[in-house]
Amino acid sequence: MNNNQKTGRLALAGVFSTLALVFLLFTYIPTATIALAAVAALCGVPVVVELGMKSGLLHYAAVAVLAVLIAFTAEGTGLYIAFFGWYTVFKAWIEGKNLPRAAEWTVKIAVFAVAIAAYGAAWIFLLHMPLPEWFTLWMLPVFAVALCAVFAVYDVGLTRMVSVYIHRIRPKISNIFRF
Repeated sequence: MNNNQKTGRLALAGVFSTLALVFLLFTYIPTATIALAAVAALCGVPVVVELGMKSGLLHYAAVAVLAVLIAFTAEGTGLYIAFFGWYTVFKAWIEGKNLPRAAEWTVKIAVFAVAIAAYGAAWIFLLHMPLPEWFTLWMLPVFAVALCAVFAVYDVGLTRMVSVYIHRIRPKISNIFRF
């Protein structure tokens, strides 16, 4: 790979890191907090595909630090840091292991459950955010199953986004960034 290709790929990482940060800045919109955190995570797809997992983690760290410093909401930034930001890299890593589908999904769902439980625990115990009055403990398993279903849809959508990037977007932007 020559210097122009390296420079183009580095510029691509910078552009998508900035775009992810812009999406996180708009998480102050109450109805879009989770969606914009997820969309910000999609900006990591080109970085992971073009530069690899280490660069994907650097992209995640840079966006997370800048989001903490300048983003307006703790919820959107927290979701990005707790799960969405690093999941793109984790997905590439776990799918590269060539595990059986059932084992792969078991690991993905377990990692998701731990990340979301840690995020919720941080909100409750560290930030002392009270649970809503309508929440009762019997709802916890229902929420867990619903969240796992939403996660499965997100994972499948992320897989399709990677495919769209590789087959449709990459040929177009490779001329712009010259790689």
